[in-house]
Amino acid sequence: MSKEKLGLDLSILFASIFVLLLMVVAFMLFRVYLKRKNKLLLEKERMSIQFQQTLLQSKLEIQEQTFHDISQELHDNIGQLLSLVSIHLNTLDPLHDTDKITLMDELLGKAITDLRNLSHSLDADFIRNNGWTGPVQKLLNNLQNTGKFTTGVQMDEELPALGNEKPIILFRMIQEVIHNIIKHAAANTIYLKAKKENGRLVITIKDNGRGFSDEAVSDGAGLRNLGNRAKMIDADLTINSQPGEGTQVIISIKTTDNLG
Repeated sequence: MSKEKLGLDLSILFASIFVLLLMVVAFMLFRVYLKRKNKLLLEKERMSIQFQQTLLQSKLEIQEQTFHDISQELHDNIGQLLSLVSIHLNTLDPLHDTDKITLMDELLGKAITDLRNLSHSLDADFIRNNGWTGPVQKLLNNLQNTGKFTTGVQMDEELPALGNEKPIILFRMIQEVIHNIIKHAAANTIYLKAKKENGRLVITIKDNGRGFSDEAVSDGAGLRNLGNRAKMIDADLTINSQPGEGTQVIISIKTTDNLG
């Protein structure tokens, strides 16, 4: 009877030790789970803060760049249009110069349209509410109108949605690529294509400029800045260029249509 009691006591002891070990293991696994969860939450919060900072920076850069564009446009285009109107007004004979009156009406209408287009490209809320495609087309049309560039835009009729904030960063990326072409590429043609492909929005920007080497692709601060913005909107950025062969920039973005 003593041996049976001893065996029972040992069984209870071993069972208790086993349960205790299970509890210790479960507690340690729970701590690991909490640690990983907290790490993921902190990373998500960090990414959210970084996205908001990038969004704010993009808004400010859009405004800064467009203020520069407005200054140039006022000086080079709208100022000349209004000067022509002023000259015609000073030589106007209201009874006989109906052609001049018609011409002045057309010139003033064009000046008003140009100012409206500039104000739309300045307003980040306009991009948020109406999308990025219109401002991009206007940007390239304005370049075409300077006579220094041949531009082309090809967009699918139904492009996938990007939400409310991503279009602002995307527009700033496109704006930055185009202005880099203007400043550095010595190009005279710029073509932009946007299409839906395998649940992604794919934007290709090509120029016929001087191009640059692989080292410049990897070392350029401006290109790294584009890469950081691409990460913020869950996009892939590909830059293909060789000296003397122009440059092709491809932005491929996961869209809201592909979140399921």
